[in-house]
Amino acid sequence: MSDVSIPPAIAGDAYDALLTDLRAIIASGRGRAAAAVNAEIVATYWRIGERLVREEQGGAERAAYGAGLLPRVGRVLAQEFGRTMSERNLQQMRQFYLAYSNANALRSGLTWTHYRRLMQFSDPEQRAFYERLTATGRWSSRELDRQINSMLYERTGLSRRPEGLVSSLPQPHRLLTPEDEAFRDPYVLDFLGLEDTFSERDLEAALVRNIEKFLLELGADFCFVGRQRRLSIGGEDYYVDLVFFNRRLRALVMVDLKLGKLTHADISQMKLYLNWARRYDKQEGENDPIGLILCGAKDEQVIELLLADPADSVDERIKVAQYLLLDGQEALRERLAQLGAAYEQAHEGGLDTGTADHDQ
Repeated sequence: MSDVSIPPAIAGDAYDALLTDLRAIIASGRGRAAAAVNAEIVATYWRIGERLVREEQGGAERAAYGAGLLPRVGRVLAQEFGRTMSERNLQQMRQFYLAYSNANALRSGLTWTHYRRLMQFSDPEQRAFYERLTATGRWSSRELDRQINSMLYERTGLSRRPEGLVSSLPQPHRLLTPEDEAFRDPYVLDFLGLEDTFSERDLEAALVRNIEKFLLELGADFCFVGRQRRLSIGGEDYYVDLVFFNRRLRALVMVDLKLGKLTHADISQMKLYLNWARRYDKQEGENDPIGLILCGAKDEQVIELLLADPADSVDERIKVAQYLLLDGQEALRERLAQLGAAYEQAHEGGLDTGTADHDQ
């Protein structure tokens, strides 16, 4: 029997601490191992694709030979290595190399599942858009699918008009700034489950109940700070519906919810909020706060005229976006086309675009 006795309480604490440390080491090791395996799989498939393409590009004779090569090679390799080396998968590896001919451009955080989804885009810019956001946001393949199905690329283009306007569904045609990627228009809130009639308070409560989904819709860099933040100004109390912090922009984002059409009073109120927050709520190292007015409908001419003062630094920090409660990609595509056409019409003919009620 040992002469040294360890008090049970201390032994228990030490045991729990040991288990905690070992679990962390195992989880970390598994994570690194999985990342290493994924990186090696991607690199291997890229090399296979490169070899197949080189075989096809060896002249007319070699090209004719290569046309029937994949079925034959696929049958042999599938028998030796399993279905991952079937003709269909070899064809995907070939396509992978053609889409990413520079191996140095491959991102270590993306898996083969990510790349298989990204390769479906024929537009290199659209593919690069989702690739970059997947890497920076550390999206899972499921989250990548969700963002693609919600037509994030088209919505980002629509929010950057008029530069982004191309036909009815605008596309981005310049490098995105961090602010471009932080805000979009419209926002798709098809997860709220609201009744046909609802109030601004109902909308706010539904967003808070579904805060995880709302954060995914906002973007990876948004952190929820709180709701109904009270601002005491001139002896009166004002309340900001929702407050977030964007880590990449290093700025507070104050969100005001509006059911109906945006008015000039909504813009003035947001200016008041932002000027107060810049003076009394901004922390050292942060940038000036940003305002997002999320509304059911808006008039582009009203927004342009109210936020067009180049001497007013607050104007450029106010974002206005519509929310859509649409469910399904076809309904979303149709609504985006309507929004894009309405904006073009407003800027070409000076027509009012804010007559439609908000979608429910």
